[in-house]
Amino acid sequence: MKKQKCLLLEICILLGVFTLASTEVVDIKPCGDVDACTVHEARITPCPEALEHKACRVSRRRGVSEMSFDFTPNFAAETLEAGLAWQKSATQDLPLITMDKNACKYTSCPTVANQRQTYRIDIPIESKFPMSSYTIKWTLKAPTGEFCCFTHDIKVVR
Repeated sequence: MKKQKCLLLEICILLGVFTLASTEVVDIKPCGDVDACTVHEARITPCPEALEHKACRVSRRRGVSEMSFDFTPNFAAETLEAGLAWQKSATQDLPLITMDKNACKYTSCPTVANQRQTYRIDIPIESKFPMSSYTIKWTLKAPTGEFCCFTHDIKVVR
């Protein structure tokens, strides 16, 4: 029994180390000064390129295991609407229409002003996505219009 407990503890430690080692913090940029939120950091798993401050290489059909980010809204909201888009230019965003917009499934709602929380979601990269480099724009928007927003780069590969 004691051997089993030790083995279980070793497995838990190894899984914890593997999880920490496989989660990479990516470089992000705020969307501008109209943001009513602080985004502390964003993570994509896997993304070994992040260690070199490069765009994450995401494979079509395999998707991204997990995308998460820590944020502190400067507002309270009962609900949040999530948005994910390709920022084609400074004035044009092309939204990922298949994304679940109910952010409350992936973070705590209602939000509390000045309370840090995490948004976590799996994003599939479909085979129809063209292989190219993209600037991705994330938003979490309250019904009142206040929002959190940031961008990061990815590269869709085979």
